[in-house]
Amino acid sequence: MTDRPDVPDSAVVLALSRVEFGIDSVLDALRTQDPFGIRSTLAEYSAQEQPNLAEKGLILAIDRLLQMKVPGHAEWPTLPLGKRCDWWVERLGGFAAVVAGLPRLSGAAADALPIKDTLGAAVQAMVIGAVCREYGVEAHADRTAVIARVLTARPITPDDVLRYDDPTAAGKDVAEQLGLGKESDEAGLRKGVRLVWRISKLMGGLGEVFEERPRGSIGARMLGKLPAVGVVGGFFDERKGIRKAAYAAAELLSTSAFRVKPIR
Repeated sequence: MTDRPDVPDSAVVLALSRVEFGIDSVLDALRTQDPFGIRSTLAEYSAQEQPNLAEKGLILAIDRLLQMKVPGHAEWPTLPLGKRCDWWVERLGGFAAVVAGLPRLSGAAADALPIKDTLGAAVQAMVIGAVCREYGVEAHADRTAVIARVLTARPITPDDVLRYDDPTAAGKDVAEQLGLGKESDEAGLRKGVRLVWRISKLMGGLGEVFEERPRGSIGARMLGKLPAVGVVGGFFDERKGIRKAAYAAAELLSTSAFRVKPIR
């Protein structure tokens, strides 16, 4: 990880504590069969914009990822822990692919959604939060500490979270910043992407801290820098990074003081 002694643990905790409060709304939306209207948006794009071969492949891959059963049905708690965690990895992998490919698929949205390390870190924080929930980790401080350890490799503990932040004040602050609970004319994919973007802004000024977060292969990252086909590279880079983050969280929860239940 990039050594940043000028960024104290307290600053990292204050940011990630608020991120942890904010991701619940995104996770709830991703439980639906068509999260944020992604599938309908892609179908409309395919019908109107005549996507090239790379974009068609991405659209098909995302559609396949989204055609899965969602949590909440009667059999969900009976599924193996690994399968439930994989569901979130695949679902968030598809969502991250949409976010990474949005500048190629929807030109207007690119102006409001610069792809930065904080954005990728925010998406990974979501999958880590989802894994924590499947492991039965309910405490905000515990989940925040797991997110911090995976994304920054800093040995931050739940006690550190409570020492540096007030969960009650943080929750109210995040609800106000993200506009949670307020009526909005936005809907579908635009609403979801804007919410993720606002969550990533809670990490403002800490981009370098997340430079060495879990990522995909070097090849995927290089491909992501190319025009037209860059959307494919972004898809594989973020999807692999999400999977690595989820595995790191699962290992931490299985082998450390955060352990709640074994993998089965």
